[in-house]
Amino acid sequence: MRKKSIVAAALLCILIIGITSLYLAGCSNTAKETAVLEEAGTAVSGNAVSENTDDRAGTDTDSDTVKGTEAETGNGETEAQEETVTEPFAEKVRVKGIYVTGAMAGTSNMDNLIALVDRTELNTMVIDVKNDEGRVVYDMDSAFVREIGAVKEYVSDMPGLIRKCKEHGIYLIARIVAFKDPFLAENRQDLALTDKNGNIFRDKSGLAWVNPYKREVWDYLLEIARQAASVGFDEIQFDYIRFSTDAGMSKVDFGEEALEQDKEDVITEFTIYAAQELHDMGVPLSADVYGVIIDSKLDASIVGQNYYEMAKHLDYISPMVYPSHYGPGNLGLAVPDAQPYETIFRSMKTSRKVLAGMGREAEDMQVSGNDVSGNSISGNSISENSASGNSMDAADPKDLVPNQEIRADVRPWLQDFTATWVKGHIRYGPEEIRAQIQAVYDAGYEEWILWNASNRYTEGGLLPEEMDS
Repeated sequence: MRKKSIVAAALLCILIIGITSLYLAGCSNTAKETAVLEEAGTAVSGNAVSENTDDRAGTDTDSDTVKGTEAETGNGETEAQEETVTEPFAEKVRVKGIYVTGAMAGTSNMDNLIALVDRTELNTMVIDVKNDEGRVVYDMDSAFVREIGAVKEYVSDMPGLIRKCKEHGIYLIARIVAFKDPFLAENRQDLALTDKNGNIFRDKSGLAWVNPYKREVWDYLLEIARQAASVGFDEIQFDYIRFSTDAGMSKVDFGEEALEQDKEDVITEFTIYAAQELHDMGVPLSADVYGVIIDSKLDASIVGQNYYEMAKHLDYISPMVYPSHYGPGNLGLAVPDAQPYETIFRSMKTSRKVLAGMGREAEDMQVSGNDVSGNSISGNSISENSASGNSMDAADPKDLVPNQEIRADVRPWLQDFTATWVKGHIRYGPEEIRAQIQAVYDAGYEEWILWNASNRYTEGGLLPEEMDS
């Protein structure tokens, strides 16, 4: 019912705007000048945030009223987008989301995923804007993107897709893969990770990465982020906001900048920079991090992700706590993949502990699986007595309040796939999906996103829309 109410409100706003525009068109020149000033004042004052947002979502629809309004007021698509991103943050959404590839978003199968959101408690989609190959999935107005030919147009009409999703009350997050960018690295080798002889570093999959110490890389990522925000995405999410974990990284020459900053410092600084840029536009920022770095100092130093420091600047932090990603003995569990509830509950309990300022462990974890798109991390073992395991069992996680300097809400990625490569794995179906979601709630958090690389989601693990509280 909540989503239906959003749609009804949007349609009412469009009707009101259309009638107002027709009235203004028939007034005198003086009245027209007054109307222009009033319209500009509304956009600046923020009195009609929801109207502007819904109007942007309805641009170029089949509605004669919307088309007529645009023609008579002179507001084209670009102007409407610019007005939207200058508004304050929209009303906070309690995200219950799914991941959608750019390739999927550009097909008719996207309608099936929208229908899934309509039928269930889901309300959010995380859609690729720049994917794991470094390709931008729609033709955006970016000189840098066009210069290197980064566009691979999976989505021919991104404004239209966003409009359709908004009509269904869907919150949209733009996923931008950050420093794993083989396309940029191959086309701008001066920005790639290289050894001292200038040879490009490649991970075990043969893919090149860009250098997180290069400010031009930062600016490229933020240019894409700003474009995604201006076209209508509600939030920007950086994935692979880290260094590669492959053994060959020991030969990489990061440049003189690395003498002054370690990996955690530079990733945190990029987080601060990105947050400032996007917050100036009124756009929230989230980032994906390894689940194991929440309280593992060693693993954090390898990938450059400091959970506590990043959470001070992000609006949302999304640890990838897939049970398949924890090795035998992690979190005090023999086979974490076989215990989805306990794995999520214990990892989220660890999150609450760390953000409450109770510190991180010196040990590092064994990661049995991969990150969201397939790369393993350090592969070492952790003591069963780690604070992330049984030693925390006596504490109620809801009693662990984040320190005041923590800005980010925690929104974990959950596993909606069966990890057949894990010894002792179990099949993930409705019960396993629901168990993970319940564990998030029991740990005192309210938001989550499901990951399935093929975008095949288990509806039986989701509540029907009418049951969603």
